[in-house]
Amino acid sequence: MAYLVSTTFQGADLRGADLTRAALNRADLRGAYLVGAKADQTTSWPGNFDPKAAGVIVVGAAPNP
Repeated sequence: MAYLVSTTFQGADLRGADLTRAALNRADLRGAYLVGAKADQTTSWPGNFDPKAAGVIVVGAAPNP
């Protein structure tokens, strides 16, 4: 598990990164490139951050009906 709480990722290229089990609470993801990054249900995100809208692939997620 990566503990990345309060880390600044402004403008970082995280495309294709493995973010499964990562703790990203309060991380600054403004301008970060996350298309194709992988996360799972245990990945924690900053409040109001939408990983799917950012292009993150959530593995092990329940399919949408």
